Amino acid sequence: MTSFACDLSPADTFAPLQPRVRFNFSNGWSGSLVVRTGEDQVNALIGSVAAAPTGQWGKGETELGPTEAMADEAIEWLYQVSRRPTL
Repeated sequence: MTSFACDLSPADTFAPLQPRVRFNFSNGWSGSLVVRTGEDQVNALIGSVAAAPTGQWGKGETELGPTEAMADEAIEWLYQVSRRPTL
């Protein structure tokens, strides 16, 4: 089972007004996808991904993934996070 949280305008990211989705996987890991929108804040061509143990964001455990990933790269990276050994 995977739960998720979405923030359409997170103030605590490196890119304010860039929507973020965090996926909490049953293996104890979470993956984050920041949708990198253009200046119009409508069109999105790339995303940035990261992973951390669930509940450990901002505590020195964050692992950065590709910062300019196309959709298939971002989804593959998040899939690999979901397949990691259980913490």
